[in-house]
Amino acid sequence: MRRFAQLYQALDQSNATGDKLAALVEYFRSAPPADAAWAVAFLVGRRPRRVISAPLLRTWAAEEAGVTEWLFEECYHQVGDLGETIALLLPPHGTGALEAPLAEWVEQRLLALPRMTVAEQRELLVGTWRALDADESASSGTSSSRAASASASPLGS
Repeated sequence: MRRFAQLYQALDQSNATGDKLAALVEYFRSAPPADAAWAVAFLVGRRPRRVISAPLLRTWAAEEAGVTEWLFEECYHQVGDLGETIALLLPPHGTGALEAPLAEWVEQRLLALPRMTVAEQRELLVGTWRALDADESASSGTSSSRAASASASPLGS
């Protein structure tokens, strides 16, 4: 997951085609085949369907951030992206301790979400937000966006 988060950041932070190409080459040379396959899927926009609704994500993120829903909504309107809003508002819990490969994140967490109750989904998502560092959460974001979850990550929106 960390490698994919770094790739996502490199792609997001540069406008230079050469820099983006270099980041892609570096990632795909070192990524395990299963991670590379999922990375391609996400980068071309083929992510699993949304499992957790945007309203639930907003509610859970506001609760976890300790802000009222109206304040969360105001922040969201200023930022314009749900995943980024969540990543900016959540407290910095994570140490980046979750070193699982991207394929493991997708196959054991993301694809399991539809079989979970809403309470189990919340527990998994909030636990993920708490474990990821800011860089990982922004790309997971979540789109495992910390919205592991939100825009860029398929856990959410």
